[in-house]
Amino acid sequence: MQQTLDQQRAAFAWEVATQGMQHGGDSYRALAKGAPALIMTSGLMPVLAFYKSKDAHHQRLLDHIIRGITRELWGEKLPENAGQNLFQDFMKRLQQADSETYRRATDSALETLKWIRQFVDAVEPAQGGNPR
Repeated sequence: MQQTLDQQRAAFAWEVATQGMQHGGDSYRALAKGAPALIMTSGLMPVLAFYKSKDAHHQRLLDHIIRGITRELWGEKLPENAGQNLFQDFMKRLQQADSETYRRATDSALETLKWIRQFVDAVEPAQGGNPR
Protein backbone atom coordinates (compact mmCIF):
# COMPACT_ATOMS: atom_id res chain seq x y z
CA MET A 1 0.00 0.00 0.00
CA GLN A 2 1.36 3.38 -1.03
CA GLN A 3 1.38 6.10 1.64
CA THR A 4 0.67 9.73 0.90
CA LEU A 5 3.45 12.26 1.31
CA ASP A 6 1.66 13.59 4.39
CA GLN A 7 1.56 10.10 5.93
CA GLN A 8 5.28 9.68 5.26
CA ARG A 9 6.01 13.05 6.85
CA ALA A 10 3.86 12.16 9.85
CA ALA A 11 5.62 8.83 10.38
CA PHE A 12 9.04 10.49 10.16
CA ALA A 13 7.92 13.33 12.45
CA TRP A 14 6.60 10.92 15.07
CA GLU A 15 9.93 9.09 15.10
CA VAL A 16 12.06 12.23 15.44
CA ALA A 17 9.69 13.99 17.87
CA THR A 18 9.94 10.93 20.10
CA GLN A 19 13.74 11.03 19.92
CA GLY A 20 13.82 14.76 20.50
CA MET A 21 11.55 14.60 23.52
CA GLN A 22 13.42 11.65 25.02
CA HIS A 23 16.70 13.56 24.82
CA GLY A 24 15.60 17.15 25.21
CA GLY A 25 12.13 17.39 26.77
CA ASP A 26 10.91 20.96 27.07
CA SER A 27 14.00 22.40 25.34
CA TYR A 28 13.33 20.35 22.23
CA ARG A 29 9.61 21.15 22.39
CA ALA A 30 10.29 24.90 22.49
CA LEU A 31 12.74 24.70 19.59
CA ALA A 32 10.38 22.61 17.45
CA LYS A 33 7.50 24.99 18.07
CA GLY A 34 9.55 28.07 17.18
CA ALA A 35 11.40 26.67 14.17
CA PRO A 36 8.78 27.32 11.45
CA ALA A 37 8.48 31.03 12.29
CA LEU A 38 12.25 31.34 12.40
CA ILE A 39 12.59 29.71 8.96
CA MET A 40 9.87 31.90 7.48
CA THR A 41 11.48 35.10 8.76
CA SER A 42 15.19 34.28 8.34
CA GLY A 43 15.28 31.60 5.63
CA LEU A 44 16.17 27.92 5.69
CA MET A 45 19.95 28.06 5.34
CA PRO A 46 20.53 30.80 7.94
CA VAL A 47 18.41 28.88 10.45
CA LEU A 48 20.28 25.64 9.78
CA ALA A 49 23.60 27.45 10.25
CA PHE A 50 22.30 28.99 13.49
CA TYR A 51 21.22 25.58 14.82
CA LYS A 52 24.62 24.10 13.91
CA SER A 53 26.36 26.72 16.07
CA LYS A 54 24.21 26.02 19.14
CA ASP A 55 23.80 23.29 21.78
CA ALA A 56 22.87 19.62 21.45
CA HIS A 57 19.10 20.29 21.40
CA HIS A 58 19.45 22.69 18.47
CA GLN A 59 21.71 20.23 16.68
CA ARG A 60 19.21 17.42 17.23
CA LEU A 61 16.49 19.49 15.54
CA LEU A 62 19.00 20.39 12.79
CA ASP A 63 19.55 16.66 12.25
CA HIS A 64 15.80 16.08 12.05
CA ILE A 65 15.28 18.87 9.51
CA ILE A 66 18.17 17.74 7.30
CA ARG A 67 17.08 14.10 7.43
CA GLY A 68 13.49 15.04 6.60
CA ILE A 69 14.45 17.17 3.60
CA THR A 70 16.95 14.59 2.33
CA ARG A 71 14.37 11.80 2.61
CA GLU A 72 11.69 13.79 0.84
CA LEU A 73 13.66 15.52 -1.92
CA TRP A 74 16.39 13.04 -2.72
CA GLY A 75 14.91 9.76 -1.48
CA GLU A 76 17.79 9.07 0.90
CA LYS A 77 16.92 7.69 4.34
CA LEU A 78 19.61 8.78 6.76
CA PRO A 79 20.14 7.20 10.18
CA GLU A 80 19.88 9.23 13.39
CA ASN A 81 22.60 11.92 13.67
CA ALA A 82 23.61 11.54 10.03
CA GLY A 83 22.08 14.93 9.23
CA GLN A 84 24.34 16.85 11.55
CA ASN A 85 27.35 14.84 10.37
CA LEU A 86 26.53 15.71 6.74
CA PHE A 87 25.80 19.38 7.48
CA GLN A 88 28.57 20.81 5.25
CA ASP A 89 27.61 18.66 2.25
CA PHE A 90 23.91 19.40 2.77
CA MET A 91 24.54 23.15 2.84
CA LYS A 92 26.59 22.91 -0.37
CA ARG A 93 23.78 20.94 -1.95
CA LEU A 94 21.31 23.70 -1.07
CA GLN A 95 23.71 26.43 -2.26
CA GLN A 96 24.01 24.74 -5.64
CA ALA A 97 20.31 23.94 -5.98
CA ASP A 98 18.07 25.80 -8.39
CA SER A 99 15.43 28.07 -6.92
CA GLU A 100 12.66 25.48 -7.31
CA THR A 101 14.63 22.84 -5.37
CA TYR A 102 15.49 25.36 -2.65
CA ARG A 103 11.81 26.31 -2.35
CA ARG A 104 10.86 22.64 -2.16
CA ALA A 105 13.47 22.09 0.58
CA THR A 106 12.03 24.99 2.57
CA ASP A 107 8.48 23.70 2.07
CA SER A 108 9.57 20.22 3.12
CA ALA A 109 11.14 21.57 6.31
CA LEU A 110 8.05 23.61 7.16
CA GLU A 111 5.64 20.75 6.48
CA THR A 112 7.69 18.26 8.51
CA LEU A 113 8.00 20.78 11.35
CA LYS A 114 4.23 21.21 11.30
CA TRP A 115 3.92 17.54 12.24
CA ILE A 116 6.78 17.62 14.75
CA ARG A 117 5.17 20.63 16.49
CA GLN A 118 1.98 18.64 16.98
CA PHE A 119 3.69 15.44 18.05
CA VAL A 120 6.02 16.89 20.71
CA ASP A 121 2.94 17.38 22.88
CA ALA A 122 1.81 13.78 22.37
CA VAL A 123 5.00 11.74 22.86
CA GLU A 124 6.44 10.88 26.24
CA PRO A 125 9.19 13.15 27.59
CA ALA A 126 12.43 11.77 28.99
CA GLN A 127 12.12 9.64 32.14
CA GLY A 128 12.13 11.93 35.11
CA GLY A 129 12.10 14.72 32.54
CA ASN A 130 10.06 17.82 32.31
CA PRO A 131 6.40 17.07 31.66
CA ARG A 132 4.44 19.91 30.15
